[in-house]
Amino acid sequence: MKIKDIAQALHLSVSTVSKALNGAFDVSKETKEMVLAYAKEHGYKFKDERLTVKSMRRLCVLYDNIEPTSQSSIIFPLAIAFSKYANEMNFEVIPASIDVIHTSYDAFMKENNFDGAFIAGLNYQSPLLEELKQTKFPTVLYDHVLEGNKIATINNENINTISKLVCLLHEQGHRNIGFIHGDKNSFVSNERFAGYIIGQMMNELNYCPRYVYFGEFNEQSGFKAASYFAQTDVTAIICSADIIAVGLIKGLEKEHLFVPQDISVTGYDDLDIATYLKPSLTTVRQDIDLIGEKALSLLLSMMMNRSSQRLVINGEIIQRESTGPAKERQSD
Repeated sequence: MKIKDIAQALHLSVSTVSKALNGAFDVSKETKEMVLAYAKEHGYKFKDERLTVKSMRRLCVLYDNIEPTSQSSIIFPLAIAFSKYANEMNFEVIPASIDVIHTSYDAFMKENNFDGAFIAGLNYQSPLLEELKQTKFPTVLYDHVLEGNKIATINNENINTISKLVCLLHEQGHRNIGFIHGDKNSFVSNERFAGYIIGQMMNELNYCPRYVYFGEFNEQSGFKAASYFAQTDVTAIICSADIIAVGLIKGLEKEHLFVPQDISVTGYDDLDIATYLKPSLTTVRQDIDLIGEKALSLLLSMMMNRSSQRLVINGEIIQRESTGPAKERQSD
């Protein structure tokens, strides 16, 4: 029996059958199993006995700064989406903190038999960045920019989306708009801050340093920022992440300022909590499922020795109860 005989019997192309017999990444798990089962049943002579045994490939989801199981982090749903598509192609996916890398990145990948990695949460100061430029292992970075032969990136359209948020608030009458930075060393937060600046320029608003609060990507930063902004005349605040907005809304209530009656608040990510907040949060929805799917596609492409790529995914503004018409406020 030849490959073309299997192809005719299963109504597949010769190319697809050949790839399935050789364990290619771009053939679905179901097709591989069907081809292998038919080939064995009808006495196809495998050129390599290894092809008769399906070995599971291993991928790693690496994260920094936050636990991937945290419901307050976008990393958790991203890891789930990436793993879902990888599992469908018979990959084993292992989540791990960057802290577990005690040697070099390539040594870590080799020691754990990983074929590639999806990395999220790196900041500018991570020592891993220099190593990644020279890595021999296919690697996809989420929301980061880095050059390397084995490095692909998938980013959100952070700048454009935040500038649109500024425009939305401007249309509602807001002129004094604040911004809470997630982390000065974060690529994501800096891009969103750039979008805030550009949005103000687009609407001929003057940039005021007093309207910017530098925090971290956590609820506590938002809570602390509330007392700071209570002393200003801002009427709206853009948070660089939903979890910051959660703390901000709680903190503003403690300051006897209510959302959106006194101050409008927006987030970024559209985590589940954005819907259940009181008031529900106006935010930017990231297409998590699409990002997970595209991240795996980029990784598989490099595993097949294709050139690395750069993808940008557009976000969608979801308007809810936390934004409304501006109310004039006086700074203390």
